[in-house]
Amino acid sequence: MTELLAAGAIREVGKDASGARKGRPSQLLAPALPGGRALSVDIGHTHVRAIVADASGHVVHERVVAFEERLRAERALAEAARLVTDVAAAAKVEADGVIGAVVGVPSPVDLAGRPVAPWFGDLDPLEALRLDAYTDRVRVLNDADLGAAGEAAFGAGSRFGTFVYVKISHGIGAGLIVGGRIYRGRGYAGNIGHIRMVDDGDVCICGNRGCLETVASSAALIKVLQPAHPGVSLGFADLVRLANAGDRGTRALLVDAGRTIGRALSTLVTAMNPDAILVGGAVGALGEPVLRGIREALDRYTHPAALHDLVVTGAGRGAHAEALGGIAVAFGLVEDFGSAGGRPSPFMS
Repeated sequence: MTELLAAGAIREVGKDASGARKGRPSQLLAPALPGGRALSVDIGHTHVRAIVADASGHVVHERVVAFEERLRAERALAEAARLVTDVAAAAKVEADGVIGAVVGVPSPVDLAGRPVAPWFGDLDPLEALRLDAYTDRVRVLNDADLGAAGEAAFGAGSRFGTFVYVKISHGIGAGLIVGGRIYRGRGYAGNIGHIRMVDDGDVCICGNRGCLETVASSAALIKVLQPAHPGVSLGFADLVRLANAGDRGTRALLVDAGRTIGRALSTLVTAMNPDAILVGGAVGALGEPVLRGIREALDRYTHPAALHDLVVTGAGRGAHAEALGGIAVAFGLVEDFGSAGGRPSPFMS
């Protein structure tokens, strides 16, 4: 072991202070982190973020732009291409200068790496971003899957083998970590935003009615909150301001949204029996009211055995979870498995 430590093949990551053994705490060891840097792009409905980082999750350079209104896919990809150029220049990344590049998109992504949400149409993120100028190892994944990877490698999920990362923002999605790997099924696992919750609800972008996104996403919450504030056109910043100021109606609305999301999660928790639910995204970051609602619904609708020792808490990496997830995937710190013979989905070149 001493020789491996000296050679840099393994590293000490802490001490075992569990008290299970007498004497001095044992060293906790892990393989040495790979060298180099990776590039990650997080494309959301109202933001774009590009980072260059190393395998420890240290962000070398970052560029981000946010918008009040939802972007069209063409505009989002154009902004992403601009940020990639900027961040690569700032980090002095040249041809073949990164170990890999990963793009996260707010859409289900099939196992071939194609976004399938209608708003993407026939657009190809890799063609638009021209990441092949920096590496021949490129991937496209769903943003919630990358959020789960970011939490698994660098955040609150690092202490759990199996957990659900729930992203609550303009849309609602979930990334599933099973045995330390992203579980994608045939590409669409975790797409909880399109579980039908209201029989006669609003028509969703997916074509169904009453989906979870139509009642608990940020846009849906602002729509419900608007009548209580006549004469003012509310945006997401107003939702955050009112929640943080303790506005009674806003906090009650967030608790109700959490209950609705918790009900959607209850079947997944019963079937999957995860160690934890980690709540992220812009709405998830509002914290206690949302978490309280989720816990109340899980207590009501989930099999009691599945709730034993279940942790329900906020995600640890905030707005950076998805971008850092791209870094984790690029370095192979977190693998994703689809249904293609149980093999990790390959990088596309």
